[in-house]
Amino acid sequence: MALSLYGHNGSLASGLAPRFHYAVVNMLPFALALLVAGSPPMGGSLPLNLVADVPLPGSASRFDYQAVDLVNRRLYIAHLGDSSLVVFDLDGQRVVQEVPGLPSVHGVVVAPEQHLVFATATAEKTLALIDDRTFQVQSRVPAGEYPNGLAYDPISGRVFVSNNRGVGVAIVDVKAAHALPGIDVRGGAGNTQYDSESGHVLAAIHGQPFLADIDPSTSRMASRIAVQGVSTCHGLLVAAGLRLAFAACRGNGPTLAVIDLRSQRQTLALPLPADIDVLAFDPGLRRLYAASETGTVAVFAVAADRTVTELGRGFVGPNAHSVAVDPATHRVYFPLENVGGHPVLRVMDARVVPSTP
Repeated sequence: MALSLYGHNGSLASGLAPRFHYAVVNMLPFALALLVAGSPPMGGSLPLNLVADVPLPGSASRFDYQAVDLVNRRLYIAHLGDSSLVVFDLDGQRVVQEVPGLPSVHGVVVAPEQHLVFATATAEKTLALIDDRTFQVQSRVPAGEYPNGLAYDPISGRVFVSNNRGVGVAIVDVKAAHALPGIDVRGGAGNTQYDSESGHVLAAIHGQPFLADIDPSTSRMASRIAVQGVSTCHGLLVAAGLRLAFAACRGNGPTLAVIDLRSQRQTLALPLPADIDVLAFDPGLRRLYAASETGTVAVFAVAADRTVTELGRGFVGPNAHSVAVDPATHRVYFPLENVGGHPVLRVMDARVVPSTP
């Protein structure tokens, strides 16, 4: 059987307040063992093993993007429906803080060298600059009509904010906490990603068969990278060390487009489950995770020659559309909005499969 941390009426056990009580994490060593023993196997051929479902604070409502801070060993989770940012300790495997007051928060990215976390408060059309030591919001800067995903360029000190509508990419000068003129990318932008090798920012474009390659030094679109056989792209991930980008697109069907960043050409198109939202990459295992609104997750392996093959897919949980990977442990994180009436963080371990040649 699995240990429940909730009372019979659905509130947290032992008379805890409706908001998350951090003392509950003292029970986690026992809860983790029982959850693993009592949990059903994941569906399909998914190369992941369930570790635990860790209770999350707030209401049973939608989550969105996550960001891993490798320096401070934290996972930041945008709890969109609760308008808060959840701070999770990757080593202690526990929630350590919440940052409230971020209306319809979508995107999050970290800049530990600046002691800052950036989050899009979509409902108020701002980018929040949050101190990662005090967890207080330092500034709120206008960030477009529908601020969503984020990319931070440490060289220019600017955040590039994808907007689902309006000017596609908004720009915020971090030091001045000031909005700069945005970039028209010929459509709304689904997500932005920083490429640490080139120093550029890539953006997936809604309603267009290309990715925008943005030069932060000029704040202009330097080039367009064509994506074949699709009509729109949303999810985006840059594996800078491999010089590859991955885009979740739609056209004749859901498609994973693989882009060679050296030549700026598409090299491959692979089928995806329906309604893919967020992508995450484990550089050590060279695994790409694609999470969908349906709860089905697909896992791909990238070989030494940079060819990409599917390892498997399966059902992770209801609305498991957000995924993050801790490269240090290879653990994979899926915030689920409603499991038994409560939000949880589903923690999974990568399962060893025959190595890719």
